[in-house]
Amino acid sequence: MRVGITVPGQHPIDGTELMLQVADGMGAESVWMPDHILGVFHPDLWPDMAYSKMAADPDAFYDPFVVAGVLGRMTDKAVGISVTDSTRRKAADLARTALTLQHLVPGGFILGIGSGEAESLTPFGYPFEKPVAALEEVLHELRSLIDTGLMPPESGLSGRMGVPLESDKGKPEIWVAGHGPRMLRLTGQYGDGWIPAWPMTPEIYGERRQTIFDAAAAAGRPNPTCSLLPFMMLGESKEYIADLMEQDPLGKLFALFCPGYIWKERGFTHPFGDDSKGFVDIIVHDLDAEELRSLAPEMPFELVEEVIFMGSAADIAGRLQGYADHGLEHVVLANMTGVVGGMEEIEKNGAGMFELNALLTAM
Repeated sequence: MRVGITVPGQHPIDGTELMLQVADGMGAESVWMPDHILGVFHPDLWPDMAYSKMAADPDAFYDPFVVAGVLGRMTDKAVGISVTDSTRRKAADLARTALTLQHLVPGGFILGIGSGEAESLTPFGYPFEKPVAALEEVLHELRSLIDTGLMPPESGLSGRMGVPLESDKGKPEIWVAGHGPRMLRLTGQYGDGWIPAWPMTPEIYGERRQTIFDAAAAAGRPNPTCSLLPFMMLGESKEYIADLMEQDPLGKLFALFCPGYIWKERGFTHPFGDDSKGFVDIIVHDLDAEELRSLAPEMPFELVEEVIFMGSAADIAGRLQGYADHGLEHVVLANMTGVVGGMEEIEKNGAGMFELNALLTAM
């Protein structure tokens, strides 16, 4: 299995540069930056969380494309965005940016794109009514611009890309964050890769992979690279991390990002209803901080575990083996170690990333 790692892309830049060094040292194949304007932590609760010692503001995200250009010149790894959305950024700008980075960074560029989440859209006045329709339009134009340098013929538009479409590394790749049926079809139809992040079982992963491959075949395109972006937290064991979360229950709020239907399957009721889409529609900043504080201790740990892969390197690798058995080729690790336990846990588990990389690359 190929291994990538996400870096924060947040102010101050020191933490991002440190994570780049870790990625290089552990032998990761790719380095990724999220594209968020707001993060997943409530700013009024942030000072009470151990992770806050690493950054004063949980929402201080740099523009990831700028960070990709800066960091990409400091490594030979491929750099990627995980992921942008088609509401804030349209096809022509995305194509020009992707081609620019493909030429400028030694390891090449991967453009991750999806339909977006409410958190980084509605608080800033962006629409979120028909995000998948918006994505389909952008992907259609983006694919044409990357492949031919021109807008789709049926558009009647004369726009073209002047930046050469090929570099010595080939063309930039487009990886789609697809989950639902229509998104999976779009992934096969337009994507060079698939990079889902929300909870699913290995078996469902395999079923969705086949849906993508069927759509790719129908479109006459090669099968996309199958990836997965799991949030992960290293510790002595899952039980050890569970104890840390009992001591610092604000970390358990990650359970809210698990969709309501999974809560229902586990015999629980999501605080925001069975139809909650979790990460997709929850805007943490619009919630009452004290209500979240009172909710946190009641969050079921098994729902937190649905969202975050936890435990030792062997525990996390063992869980990912199931996905590898169903076609996972390139995992992109989002390391959340320290959300509970802070710097002490980060320092204790530093070697765990190297061990995890070794276990995964051997799959």
